[in-house]
Amino acid sequence: MEDKILFVTKGGEQCDEGFSYVLELAKTLQAGIEVLIIYPSRMTNSFEAIMTAATYAETGDFKTVQTSMHEEQSTFKELVRHHISSLISQTQATEEPEVDLVCHSADGDLTVTIKNHLKNRPYIDMVLLSPSLSENKKAFDIKKLLRNISKPIVNISRPVAVKI
Repeated sequence: MEDKILFVTKGGEQCDEGFSYVLELAKTLQAGIEVLIIYPSRMTNSFEAIMTAATYAETGDFKTVQTSMHEEQSTFKELVRHHISSLISQTQATEEPEVDLVCHSADGDLTVTIKNHLKNRPYIDMVLLSPSLSENKKAFDIKKLLRNISKPIVNISRPVAVKI
């Protein structure tokens, strides 16, 4: 079985951020790529959405709260599927040999999700983390990740903006 790189990213608009680097690395190493798109298990995080849900809940209209949250989850999952298709098309866009690409999506804690994903995949050689993961410092603890995962971990960062 060929070696693989695990690219972990957060679902959303910046899902493919850092993927071009991973793709070039995979071509250089002649390795495949597994993409793990992690999305939060609790989707509603804006103040307005939480307050709206609380208002419906206070009036006893739990069905509307459930429907709203289900629609939000469905919309987000569809966005993830769209990004997966986009990533696949990027690997096939060049005249160079195609890179083997497998995409997965999961929800929950970043460290636990990555650890569980790696448990049955000994062929994964390294983990590359998208810059989109480090936006929220509370949700991303690199030290915890290093303690729980025995594979090399590379945290891809955004280019620093130069002020002139």
